[in-house]
Amino acid sequence: MKKLIWKNVIQTLAAIAFLLIVWLIAYFSVGNKLLIPPLSDSLKEMGGLLANSAFWRALGMTVLRAFGAFAISFIFALVFAVVAYLYPSIGNFLAPLVSMLRSMPVLAVLLILLSFLGAGQAPIAVAFLSLFPMLYAGISAALSGIDKHLIEMSRVCGTPLWRKITAIYLPLSAPYILKESAAALSFSLKLIVSAEVLAHTAKSLGGMMQESKIYSEIPQLFALVGVAFLVGLILETAVGLLASAVEKRVK
Repeated sequence: MKKLIWKNVIQTLAAIAFLLIVWLIAYFSVGNKLLIPPLSDSLKEMGGLLANSAFWRALGMTVLRAFGAFAISFIFALVFAVVAYLYPSIGNFLAPLVSMLRSMPVLAVLLILLSFLGAGQAPIAVAFLSLFPMLYAGISAALSGIDKHLIEMSRVCGTPLWRKITAIYLPLSAPYILKESAAALSFSLKLIVSAEVLAHTAKSLGGMMQESKIYSEIPQLFALVGVAFLVGLILETAVGLLASAVEKRVK
């Protein structure tokens, strides 16, 4: 497990280093501080943000929305995927609906949702529209990969349905589901921040980005983007490590 953690840490640091190099190359290539600020200026702004209580409140609200959208999407996706797996006719009914949600221009829908839900709740609804079909497909694929012999043995033994779900379906598919969840949680943060920017949500990371753009505070804007990237990376790495631990335990 320690070896896996160090491997993930090294890969994360390598990814950050690569992005910093790309930033420096872009900065020297463009040569315009109004478009791409120096790395030092953005790092200074990031340090200032970390000492600002308003920033932490905004970050907390954004992360809370991301977790809320993910949790709602995960619960619905898990329930519907299990039902669709157990009853294929229901799965056939859900298939076109999920495809419709997958192809829906969610950020355009945000403009409609703003009128009904407001700038605080609309980003959560928008994230759900993208996360649900993504998680539903991932969980469905995980359930389809379960060994058919185990399912047949449970049928022959007369195992109750609830027991099959809790002792066979969910435990065996858990590693794959958690891996999908790692990407989905990071994607949830990305969706929430993007929706917050468009909705100009108050006391949010996206709202701060919008304000930085309006007032041409480019170093702060890049610093906020950097924070969003790091938080998403931490969330995905943490859930990915959990998935690896569960997979090892299941095997």
